[in-house]
Amino acid sequence: MHKSKSVLLLTLLIFVGIGLLALFLWGFSTVVAIGHPVLYALLTLSLLFKLVRLLFEWYHYTGIRTPKVPLTPAAKAYRVDMLTTACPGEPQEMIEETLRAMVAVDYPHTTYLCDEGNDPYLKALCQELGAVHVTRSSRTHAKAGNINNALQQATGELCVILDPDHVPSPDFLQKVLPHFDDPQTGYVQVVQAYKNQSESLVARGAAEQTYNFYGPYMNAMGQYGTAQAIGANCTFRREALDSIGGHAPGLTEDMHTSMLLHAKGWKSVYVPEIVSRGLVPSSLSAYYKQQLKWSRGTFDLWFRVYPLIFRQLNWRQKLHHGLLPLYFLFGLITLIDVAVPVYALFSGDYPWHMDPLVFFAYYSPLLLCGLLIRQYAQRWLNEPHERGLHLIGGILRVGTWWIYITGFVYTLLNIKVPYIPTPKEHDTKNEVLLALPNLLLALLCVVAVIWGLERDWQPYSFLMAGFALFNALILFLAFAIGQSQWFAVVHSLDRLIRIPRFSFRWKFLFDPLARPA
Repeated sequence: MHKSKSVLLLTLLIFVGIGLLALFLWGFSTVVAIGHPVLYALLTLSLLFKLVRLLFEWYHYTGIRTPKVPLTPAAKAYRVDMLTTACPGEPQEMIEETLRAMVAVDYPHTTYLCDEGNDPYLKALCQELGAVHVTRSSRTHAKAGNINNALQQATGELCVILDPDHVPSPDFLQKVLPHFDDPQTGYVQVVQAYKNQSESLVARGAAEQTYNFYGPYMNAMGQYGTAQAIGANCTFRREALDSIGGHAPGLTEDMHTSMLLHAKGWKSVYVPEIVSRGLVPSSLSAYYKQQLKWSRGTFDLWFRVYPLIFRQLNWRQKLHHGLLPLYFLFGLITLIDVAVPVYALFSGDYPWHMDPLVFFAYYSPLLLCGLLIRQYAQRWLNEPHERGLHLIGGILRVGTWWIYITGFVYTLLNIKVPYIPTPKEHDTKNEVLLALPNLLLALLCVVAVIWGLERDWQPYSFLMAGFALFNALILFLAFAIGQSQWFAVVHSLDRLIRIPRFSFRWKFLFDPLARPA
């Protein structure tokens, strides 16, 4: 189907979805009576949170357009600096691969390695490749400080920031430079794609969580003037960075930089091109470290930076920077979703009094329409293998509830989290202790169901028991995802026994090696 017709059909589906949402809200207000006041407030808050997230998703889908691709090269020859970082403990081979690829980018540029460890091997490698090796004695402001230190020496009009695990393709600069012919363009972001999502279930789940963001979401952000700068693969106009005092510091320095540049009136551009591939966290410990850093940093920006620049943003940017951080509130929402049915089953107090069949008669059409819209929007994903239900990504997110809550509490108490680069090396060990909160919560849900149904046998208890059992299943799967050795054993047995039905289910649901990287 032609792209314009696809956009029109997607828009019509969203209008239908909004109608079904209005019908559901009307039905909810008429058929649901208040049970236990606190439980009612909590569960209704969870529902409203999900509806706001749904509308925010549809808001982006309505902005999807075919991006304007410059047909000619950049109008002028730009002086370009390409920078990547190195921290002690990161694999030297990984940094070397990225550095060699940066030097090989086929547009005149200067390559910089911002080396926090002043590594003799990397210093010699830079000399061999003709790259500039930069180090510093102070570690202030972590990654942002490391980059800003190198920018004191760099003289390019544009600077590309690459993570040390993201290997650029030779045509990287050719894809982004034409967009800087507009003097108001402050930065250009390209797709963040991965090459290791088949390493483990954690890697696959972490990658799945990014597919919609770098596909239809960022496509719309590019149209709305709210494209998000990411810590990797972003090209900045040096004048724009200088206008805000350099790369902004923080645990989420990329989001901080985006906010300040938008507040200064600089335009942002998104180019949906894969011109580099990097590494996604492939172990539970690496993923949790990344998510704690991101949640703590994002909440800090939400509470302390966003209010200060609010008036300087246009309305779309206000909406974007105000609602995007809501993602990390999923931790609190997950806890509510688990706690309410458990408490209801133990106490006999129920949040909502209604006929469950009538409730789902209103809710099911909205749910199905939402799934249909999301699946249809996958036409704008960046690669064919990204399509699907993304179940592993959803389960992994639910299992990260306590990490997100920790980031939220740390923000409220102003507890610092050190800036630690996400571990890049794959670890195949089981991570039982890190996943234990999910297992314990799953067992609590099962105990609550047994207790509740033994003492109360009515539609409300059945409904709460259904919620609790569903939560228990998701939490148990979230626990299991982190146990790499278990899945390796099951995978080996599957290959040995070769049971057709089991092989089919394993291959397409749980085997991270089943889909192309």
